Amino acid sequence: MSLTTFAAQLRQKLSSILTAPILSFTNSANLTGATAGDQLQARKRQQRQEERKAKAWILWANLRPVDRGLPSSIEHRNKRAHLGYVGKENYKAPRDPIVLCHGLFGFDVLGPETLPALQIHYWKGIAQALKDIGCKVYVSRVGTVAALKTRAYELRAFLEAHMEGQRINLIAHSMGGLDCRYVITHLPSPKFKVNSLTTVATPHRGSAFMDWCRDAFGVGLLHDYVNKQLDDVVAKYLKEHTTTQPPRPLPENTASQTRMVQAHPVVRALCSPLDSPAFANLTRDYCSAFNHVTPDDPTVHYSSYAAVTDVSPLAPLYFSYRIISSREGANDGLVSLDSAKWGEFMGTVSCDHWQLIPPKVRGITSAVAKRENFDSVGFYLGLVTKLADKGY
Repeated sequence: MSLTTFAAQLRQKLSSILTAPILSFTNSANLTGATAGDQLQARKRQQRQEERKAKAWILWANLRPVDRGLPSSIEHRNKRAHLGYVGKENYKAPRDPIVLCHGLFGFDVLGPETLPALQIHYWKGIAQALKDIGCKVYVSRVGTVAALKTRAYELRAFLEAHMEGQRINLIAHSMGGLDCRYVITHLPSPKFKVNSLTTVATPHRGSAFMDWCRDAFGVGLLHDYVNKQLDDVVAKYLKEHTTTQPPRPLPENTASQTRMVQAHPVVRALCSPLDSPAFANLTRDYCSAFNHVTPDDPTVHYSSYAAVTDVSPLAPLYFSYRIISSREGANDGLVSLDSAKWGEFMGTVSCDHWQLIPPKVRGITSAVAKRENFDSVGFYLGLVTKLADKGY
């Protein structure tokens, strides 16, 4: 019997257990004339049935089909199966420490240290889950909307302060991947050695949505930051090879989009801190130049994951999703599939850009997106297992 056939039969058996009704003690034992012994036996039968269902549920959760393009160790685990990390023997901790690097508008922890219950963690649940399987985990923090160059220097300072003499694995979400690439290529340090960089939904080739924000509103006015904020090497390349103009009037067919912008909370949030340096670093012009002057380090293993989904018209990322879809194709609401690919491409996951990080505050899940179909904790547990399998 093949493993696939066995798994299918086992799932069928588990399904029958899960759907079978549990014999109620009140319906079976409290019969007329029932003795104390009858009641005890009925209670034991009910308890055994409940235990069988609980065990079947755990097995069922761990036999769910593998997500497309990802190995079995990165399958999306049901949240109930993660309680206590049931089946954690499938996960492995890499040999060397892991440093988690946040993206745009990111942080490590917000809130008072004296009141942990009020703190908000960017890597909520993920860092602890990695520690629980034996990983040595560090969470970095850089400027929320600072220029890429500034963020990179801050990241290197963090690594020198906390990782001296160690070989490390960098795992970066969104813009954090660009920070890491900058450090690896332009700011190498004798105090630490980067083994690997794994990027998750990083806009390596920029984002068409940031192009649109620049063209429509002048967000991240590129030429201003070429002289003031950007790295000299990148700035020189941009001046010589781009023809970016100041903000242009919107074409007539984008009038409806403009009206949508005025009422859309996500676009307002992105455009409110106008001309933040980070915005200039996320356009396709800038990232093209950055890639030309930032070659990969041959001693570092680069790998990447992308997210792709059909964003609901009611979701906050729908507007940016539509813009990127029309210009770049499949995307997660902020970063396209093609832009997220760098180094060894490990595959896609079915979620939007925000679902790759757990919700920061309980109760806002339904307002942002339906997250129950994607288990971000399980995704990162599988990610580090792949690193361990490669010997990192």
